[in-house]
Amino acid sequence: MKLSIVAIISVAFFGMLVSFADEKTEPTPPKVGDTAPDWTLQDPEEKEHNLKNLRGKVVFLILGNRKIRKEDDKWAEAFQKDYRENIQVTAYIIADMRSVPGFIPKGFIRGQLKKNPPPVKFLMDWKGEVHKRYQTEKGKPTLYLISQKGTIVFHRKANFKPEAYTEIKKEIDKLLAGSDER
Repeated sequence: MKLSIVAIISVAFFGMLVSFADEKTEPTPPKVGDTAPDWTLQDPEEKEHNLKNLRGKVVFLILGNRKIRKEDDKWAEAFQKDYRENIQVTAYIIADMRSVPGFIPKGFIRGQLKKNPPPVKFLMDWKGEVHKRYQTEKGKPTLYLISQKGTIVFHRKANFKPEAYTEIKKEIDKLLAGSDER
């Protein structure tokens, strides 16, 4: 009798563990056609930026980390060259800050970014939550282009190449021309 009670409790406990493990699985990355997951992050001035508040604009996201900052900047520089004056489109570098050693104060990092500002708005993902949700890579920038309606229209993980930027530029120009109702 005791053995069967122990067996029943063991099976029930194992079932709970399995269901708990299922809840912890990584979400799938957003893909073209999905609504872009919202986020709220701060820039070096500690001003909050929220994706939902950018509806009505085309948004180019460059997700990276401090080890690939030069690649992130190349994407941002190309974007700025073409769209600096266009208020209908904006770009952000979203930095995964989890690799910053804990002994370095956040204020110091913000100060360094103010001294040497990136080509586009720079947001800090201190806990890596945005990077987890968008499933970025450590070795190359993860790029997302989001329509005025908040839909993902382009996604790629790539180091900067002029031909890849041309592809993104065509998508941005289509969205700005209103020829794409995504």
